[in-house]
Amino acid sequence: MKVVVVFFLMLITSFSAFAEDQPTRYTELVSYVQEAPDQGETNTCLFVASTGAIELLANKKEGIKNPLPYGKYDLSESFTINAPVYTSRRKYFWEVPVLKYNYGHGVHINDWPYTAWNEGQPSDEPWTYRNWNQMPKVTVPRVQTIPLFVFGDKWSTNVLIQKQIDAIKAALWKYKSPILVNYNDSEFWHVVLIVGYDDNMPGDCYEITKEECGTAGSFYVRDSFGIPVEIRDYDWFRIKGNAAFVVKEVE
Repeated sequence: MKVVVVFFLMLITSFSAFAEDQPTRYTELVSYVQEAPDQGETNTCLFVASTGAIELLANKKEGIKNPLPYGKYDLSESFTINAPVYTSRRKYFWEVPVLKYNYGHGVHINDWPYTAWNEGQPSDEPWTYRNWNQMPKVTVPRVQTIPLFVFGDKWSTNVLIQKQIDAIKAALWKYKSPILVNYNDSEFWHVVLIVGYDDNMPGDCYEITKEECGTAGSFYVRDSFGIPVEIRDYDWFRIKGNAAFVVKEVE
């Protein structure tokens, strides 16, 4: 924990130079979000979020706004489940799936469809190994991950303070890239993307009570249940969240 806290304090210092120029609203990335599939009960949130980060960065790089389902960079989430680990360096487990795209490519959703498991409709298709190396490839940007903070474990709640919320906002503005975050969703850990913020936007008090929900602003969130973008109060993540990583293109 001490190492994480020291790293976080260094990170806050590095972001402080950007504070004066940071706007109260940053939503540029929202228009590049590729709608996620509905993961249902398949337990694939980390893979869906990781794929979403790559899709967003690829769409942004080519200026593809409001991408349609099955468009150029609608990628197969199953690639991140089946492809081998790319990096040999020690990483947090949250970082590993998105770095699998550093082979330089992914597989299109048309060539490797995603079928979620739901009650009464069992399907383990996303988890079924296929020879991804024999499939047609979609070239994607190479990326790097930048850990912002990790506190407690993946089920932890009430471990963050306002500084962590400020760090996410500062990182969005500095890197112009999505933030992969973990939070506790009804006693299950869950990974999503934060893709923007607005200090003046009242949001949905998602998974928290109205007494806990503030009025200071909201994040734009890309989840994995078939909805492109949701708006969630900052306090949703302050109370429920415990880890955050930038996913940015390697320049």
